[in-house]
Amino acid sequence: MSGQVMNEIEDHVPALRRHAYRLTGTQDRANDLVQDTLLKAISKQDKFEEGTSLKAWLHRILFNTFISDVRRTKTRGHHVDWDDLGDVYGHGSNQMARLQLRDADRVLDELPEQERQAILLTTVEEMSYQDAAEFMNVEIGTVKSRVGRARRKLRGMVGQIEAREHVSRFVSEAS
Repeated sequence: MSGQVMNEIEDHVPALRRHAYRLTGTQDRANDLVQDTLLKAISKQDKFEEGTSLKAWLHRILFNTFISDVRRTKTRGHHVDWDDLGDVYGHGSNQMARLQLRDADRVLDELPEQERQAILLTTVEEMSYQDAAEFMNVEIGTVKSRVGRARRKLRGMVGQIEAREHVSRFVSEAS
């Protein structure tokens, strides 16, 4: 890996942080995951093939590291950080935003894994369809199909949530 490519890695750190945060759910765990990813990328730099997508390569390392950590956690059990418990109980200045984020996470979690991954890579991580296809090791048309199906399902789910909220407001106002 050339020195120029090593410098390009720095350009991808913000996207890696966003991806890691979406996977882990906490800033501290996301930062640890990004750090582990960068260490692996630097130590395995001879495995990078010039001319391929550096972004896809880095995100693949990040995702594989995350999966390894999840498997390791299953055997060890979950770690609870006391500092994070305040957020769980709604102590914070932006409780409505947290509730909306929670609802968005629930809707995304209802999608099949392949569709969720495709939509997150192309929207949140702003990967091109081509880079997402390389990352997911599928054809570009497959990524486009998965994103399209995910968008249709998300629209339907959001519509159902809005309808339930409308009915709930109507019922509470009528009481």
